[in-house]
Amino acid sequence: MQQAGVVTLSGRDKRRAVIERLVRMLVTGSGLLVLLTLMLIFVYLLYAALPLFKPASINLHHQFAVNRSAPTLAMGTDAQGLVGYRIDDKGRGYFIRLDKQGESPAGSLISEHQLSPPPLSISRAAGAQSLYGIGLSNGRFILLQPDFSATSPRWQFPLGEQPRFLDLTGQNLSHLVLAEPQPQHFSIAATSADGRLMAGMFTAQGQQVTELTDVPKAIEQLLLAPDGRLLYLLSGHQVYIYQFGAELTLREVVSLQDDKQPSKGPLHLSLLALAGGKSLLVQSPDGAVTQWFDVPKGPDNQYHLTRIRSFTPAGKGLLTTENTRRVFASLSPQGELSLFSSIQSAPLLQHKLVVEMTHAAFSPWGDNLLVENAAGWATYQVDNRYPDINWRSLWQRVWYENYPEPAYVWQSSSAQESYQAKFSLIPIIFGTLKAAGYAMLFAVPLALAGAIYTAYFMSAGLRRIVKPTIEMMGAFPTVVIGLIAGIWLAPVIEQYLTGILLLPPLLALTILLCGWGSARLSAKMQRQLPAGGDIITLLPVILLTGAFALWLGPKLAIAVLGVPLHEWLGDNYDQRNALVVGVAMGFALIPVIFSLAEDALFSVPPSLSQGSLALGATPWQTLIRVVLPSAYAGIFSALMIGFGRAVGETMIVLMATGNTPIIDGSIFQGLRAMAANIAIEMPEAVMGSGHYRVLFLTALVLFCFTFLVNTLAESIRLRLRERYQMEQIV
Repeated sequence: MQQAGVVTLSGRDKRRAVIERLVRMLVTGSGLLVLLTLMLIFVYLLYAALPLFKPASINLHHQFAVNRSAPTLAMGTDAQGLVGYRIDDKGRGYFIRLDKQGESPAGSLISEHQLSPPPLSISRAAGAQSLYGIGLSNGRFILLQPDFSATSPRWQFPLGEQPRFLDLTGQNLSHLVLAEPQPQHFSIAATSADGRLMAGMFTAQGQQVTELTDVPKAIEQLLLAPDGRLLYLLSGHQVYIYQFGAELTLREVVSLQDDKQPSKGPLHLSLLALAGGKSLLVQSPDGAVTQWFDVPKGPDNQYHLTRIRSFTPAGKGLLTTENTRRVFASLSPQGELSLFSSIQSAPLLQHKLVVEMTHAAFSPWGDNLLVENAAGWATYQVDNRYPDINWRSLWQRVWYENYPEPAYVWQSSSAQESYQAKFSLIPIIFGTLKAAGYAMLFAVPLALAGAIYTAYFMSAGLRRIVKPTIEMMGAFPTVVIGLIAGIWLAPVIEQYLTGILLLPPLLALTILLCGWGSARLSAKMQRQLPAGGDIITLLPVILLTGAFALWLGPKLAIAVLGVPLHEWLGDNYDQRNALVVGVAMGFALIPVIFSLAEDALFSVPPSLSQGSLALGATPWQTLIRVVLPSAYAGIFSALMIGFGRAVGETMIVLMATGNTPIIDGSIFQGLRAMAANIAIEMPEAVMGSGHYRVLFLTALVLFCFTFLVNTLAESIRLRLRERYQMEQIV
């Protein structure tokens, strides 16, 4: 007999309970899987971007004695940091092992060669190639460079092993400098014993030399730009800048003295060129280092050498630069290393090395540092992969070479080998928000107005046709929309720009006049109109108004401006601009916003509207004071989802804009969005490079932004709904 209060489940009920439990577990597990997927995406993007912010480090690799019979003039290493070389003041060149190989220990001699007679001066050309020029007696010089491409290292002589003449009078050369602006074309400059400045272009077939006698008497240093166009002459606290053209001419004279702290005695400055040769490092007697480069100034935008920023090393010492990146190190006699990047004043790294260093050189890629002191040589492994990327360069203005002022710049690549990449995220974030803002400006009024009319005023029969039709617009591939916008819509907007700008006010005025006219119709005429007849009547009027605006616009522009509006705007108008993006992306957003907002409005209980109307409110008052407040949460959610869609849009922004990463709020200028930037540049980014990781950082910013927007939208939607429910209860 069944006990009272005990319920016995039948076989069917047990199966139902098991199925419900399984479905509940499946739904819960699927939701957790979605959250786990989002977390994994976040973790992977963070993992790919974090190495950008790893601090620089340096570690001692080897320290060994080197047999030196004469003082070193120049030294360096191969790209792998396995072989080093040195040139001494006797004109001999040595190749030395930097790492143990078989039975040969580090520091063992590989080969020794007599390269030239004893040098009077030696100079290294700026650039990736280790090209040296040696000034000799009797007006001669010789060019040489180490070559590590063969099985064993060797010395090469680009102009031959026999010295060439720069000064035909045969006077000794000093302050020799060189550059290789073109393959096998060498620019050479030097001073003679009687104070003449000589500069020329040398090839294997011949040479052309220019002399200047009107130069300062006390010449302390010469420096030649890598392109061979500018020659810097240091005399005291002034630098004379000569420009190569048809002849050697003086461009300007610049004082390197700090006006705020005038020197009490003679200055003993030294110059050093960073990679690329566009920036000069000026070291003062107290060890302070300043960066100078050409900046366009004045109405004619003529370049003038300008002081940009200062660096404060641990102490005065030896300066050495990397060959391919704008990175330099200051090595004090106490062994303090201060490593700097040219875009920030603070050091990337400060570390204690061996003391009393006399020479130092980076490997070609900057991952090894070779130093010399009285005890011998020491090699260090340097981990400084992304010196030009930090929080400041990503989010703040940076003064780059040849720019008139600090700026937000995104320019990831160039045809120049010594190009300094610029990775400011501000232009592409601005472009993303600009595109989304103009798209929402176009889509929101149309989508919300359509949703309100469809849900509240339109007849049920017409609604069953209109709503699915608009929702079908969301099925259009965005790549097709972008293609149509870029190929067809952009030229049409350019041609009818004035008419398109006249269209919104004319349409608003026309619709208001139609509404005012329909309100003046008699009750009998209004009853005779079929359901939905008002919109059917209004559509031809809207089409005629649009045609009139497009016809009137060009004629009005010609009458007022004399030329079409886009020609009058000139460079301030870009054919693929934010207006094109706003229209194209707005077309893609309208179905999303319309569908969600219409569902929210249509879901308002009819009893609320009927009660309001029964109390004497007009349909418009009922809409404003009853229906819209009830649907606020759903409408807000629709707007936020539409905004998130606009921020993450790729193909429309990619194809409908010029993809110019500029900060310009004008609706007539182009832009570059984050998603489009990733799509454009990821295929050409080298895996593991700074460019590659910055793109992943961009994806992380985009992911976090859309996640926060959607989370905030859902939170606000729930609060609005709870507040409205509380108001209803009260």
